Amino acid sequence: MGLYDLDAERNILSCIFLDNDVIIEGNNVNLCASDFFYPQHAIIYTYMKKLFDDSIGIDTVTLRAELEKNDMLEKAGGISYIAGLTALITTSDNVSFHMKIVKDLATKRSIKDLLSTTTKQIKKLGSKELIKFSDDLKSTLFDSGNVEDLIIDVSNIPFENEDEGGIQTGFSAIDAATGGGLRFGTLTILTGSPGSGKSTFLNQILSNAMSLGFNGFLYSGELSYQMSLDWFCKTVANPNHLISCSNSFGKYTKVSDEGKEEIINWAKDRLFYYSKDATADEINLANAIEFAALRKNVKLFILDNLMTLECSGSDKYEKQIIAVKALKNLAKKYNLVIILVAHSNKSSLQNREPHVFEISGASEIPNLADYVFKATRENSEPETYILLLKNRITGIIKKKLKLAFDSDRKRFFTTGKSELKKDFGYSPKITQESFL
Repeated sequence: MGLYDLDAERNILSCIFLDNDVIIEGNNVNLCASDFFYPQHAIIYTYMKKLFDDSIGIDTVTLRAELEKNDMLEKAGGISYIAGLTALITTSDNVSFHMKIVKDLATKRSIKDLLSTTTKQIKKLGSKELIKFSDDLKSTLFDSGNVEDLIIDVSNIPFENEDEGGIQTGFSAIDAATGGGLRFGTLTILTGSPGSGKSTFLNQILSNAMSLGFNGFLYSGELSYQMSLDWFCKTVANPNHLISCSNSFGKYTKVSDEGKEEIINWAKDRLFYYSKDATADEINLANAIEFAALRKNVKLFILDNLMTLECSGSDKYEKQIIAVKALKNLAKKYNLVIILVAHSNKSSLQNREPHVFEISGASEIPNLADYVFKATRENSEPETYILLLKNRITGIIKKKLKLAFDSDRKRFFTTGKSELKKDFGYSPKITQESFL
């Protein structure tokens, strides 16, 4: 395929007939007549710009007159060719995209010519000539406009809306340390050994987020839909929907059918699970997150856990880094809160000061995270400690929160028991009608 695009060049010229101010957009990206591959297009664009600079409206009549005056009409393809340009498109909305195509291809042609000339003379060139060649190559790239996309003027950066800072976890000590909850646009890593209470902790964060009006998404690489949903319902359920039961193994608590129905109705169009039929690789997962964020207005994503993701890469560490980088980019791009579960490594079992590099897997993972939490159980009692190991946002770390566990409610709670008593608001509100 040649380094040119006939349609893109013709569409730019057609857009100018539709809207003469397209010339201004061309000037902003330094679009030049020499960027056009086809000579007739370069001529037409040159005289279109001349008319615009002279404050003369651009149409087939004025352009033809200008070309004839300079004896360039035939070289520009003739009046029939020019007239044909006016009927190509009906909107100029995509003209910036067409300009980028033409600029890119013009740059590549220039680089090809520069390389071709230099290659023929390479044996004769000294250090100074090679340095000049390097400078010429950089200059060509800078003139293309592509490099300009790598920087942004500070005046174009909007201030963050402080009212939309993040999602509260529902645990006051954590929310205080993080400055009001997990900030939008961040990636959180939750680590800890199996059985340390990570899933319960996340269930309560998810439930609290939904009670605040945020939609949620859950990927579980270990639990079935039914097991995951049953755990969620037990966490959310109010006491009036909990039933005490017993079997040969002892007593247990379940959610009543009425409670399940109300919770499911509350969660409809607000809570989404990753499909068990889909491969959990970085591409599918990224597509699912983008779709859920854009079409389902999901703001909180919980992924349990890193070790179950099947990503590209030559080894398991490279796969993990690819997956975590993709998640971090999605969080920033769509202003999301993403929480990723990762098991602790074996060395974390040793009696020493906890740190962020206890995460099992690639050592780069905690560097990508904005927050790192660790869940631990220090004795046989049903108590979990949540330790804040990294906090990129406020800088507060080493905050330790002790959580007691209620097996009936499947909830953690602090000394005040406010988390245990919390009503997440799934039951329909009954309003009293007036008899007057």
